Amino acid sequence: MRAAILSIGDELVTAGTIDSNSEWLAGQLASRAATTVQRRVVGDDRASIARAVRELADVCEALLITGGLGPTPDDLTRAALGDVLAPGRPLESDPVALQHLNRWFKNRPGEMPPSNLAQAQRPQGTRSVPNPLGTAMGIAGRLGECMIFAMPGPPHEMQTMFLDQVLPQLPLPDAGQVVLTAGVHAYGLGESMAAERLGPITARDSCPLVGITVSESIVTARIQAKGPLPKAQRELENAASVIMRQWRPYAFGRDDDSLSSAVGSLLRESDRTLATAESCTGGLLGKMLVDIAGSSAYYVGGWVTYTDALKTSCLGVPQQVLQEHGAVSEPAVCVMAEGALARSGADYSLAITGIAGPDGGSTPKPLGTVYVGLGQSRGAHVIVSIRRFEFPGDRSAIRDRAAKTALQMLRFVLLDSPASTALLWEVSASVDC
Repeated sequence: MRAAILSIGDELVTAGTIDSNSEWLAGQLASRAATTVQRRVVGDDRASIARAVRELADVCEALLITGGLGPTPDDLTRAALGDVLAPGRPLESDPVALQHLNRWFKNRPGEMPPSNLAQAQRPQGTRSVPNPLGTAMGIAGRLGECMIFAMPGPPHEMQTMFLDQVLPQLPLPDAGQVVLTAGVHAYGLGESMAAERLGPITARDSCPLVGITVSESIVTARIQAKGPLPKAQRELENAASVIMRQWRPYAFGRDDDSLSSAVGSLLRESDRTLATAESCTGGLLGKMLVDIAGSSAYYVGGWVTYTDALKTSCLGVPQQVLQEHGAVSEPAVCVMAEGALARSGADYSLAITGIAGPDGGSTPKPLGTVYVGLGQSRGAHVIVSIRRFEFPGDRSAIRDRAAKTALQMLRFVLLDSPASTALLWEVSASVDC
């Protein structure tokens, strides 16, 4: 089955709102061997919505629409569908939808606002689709050979409606045919180098299909295997194993794995603990760690020492070091890592100091300069390894890359990877202090 997805809303065509509905729907369709031929986003404009419906219905057997079914004047999906499915005829009130609205507001304080009555309307010749989680009923109709389903925008309402009401009406895939997908993630490896390491398995005619994407500095190999379930599973796992091996040691996990969860698993398995000392990242590294449930088993806590005074009072960075070398320097990050180890009693420490911008850069230390210190407690001895990076991007990107790089440095140590393993944006080799 060929399908298209149309997401509606001004908020989706301006910065700030991600179209998560179409991503979820495309995944649901792919898992059922359906091909998504187009994903399109349009704003709250009646003519634009109607035009998109006509164009997409002409190239697919099923069109899934989300958004624009609310009670406000900018919710125009009903009217646009009417222009396409019943041109020249007014919308009609659906008694089932009206009954649903009356029940919905019956046990709620106040009267039903008159504007909600619009949600009982639908184009002539269509039918309403139940929505037990909200006031916006869906709409089902047909244009030529294409089935059209309009669903509400809120994800929990849309997902429930799709699974319970829409999916059972879609054509079933060929018997025994499935589409399985997986993603293998890596950090610290450039996209071009990642592709070179994989070689011919990324060819567009390969089976399974492997493509490389980059998001928030994470390189992902996306695998898609089609066919009978046993064959697809075998091909998917074989490809994932090859990619993990070719990207070693940069590859840290699959699918929902994150760099922080991978590091957490290694710390837990080795019964080791970690403390952090952050300056330019402002607690972002600690947040990444505690985003993982159960992180208290290995993360003891940390310090956000943004000023020189706190670096001295909390972590013991000498004033002389700060005066002679500056807060963004190897000596400063070394003492930060040592101080975090000594004060926490942890087995490892990660310290970060740098220039995240937009100001503060200089010729010897340009914007994006970051020092990361990795401390290790070995009995009575402490070893701190330091790397210098020059991260590109804005303030947010520099901080994000610094925190992820620190996690990858620790992961390399936990895996006993060679100390010479370079990381993306590294400008000086690892040194011990």
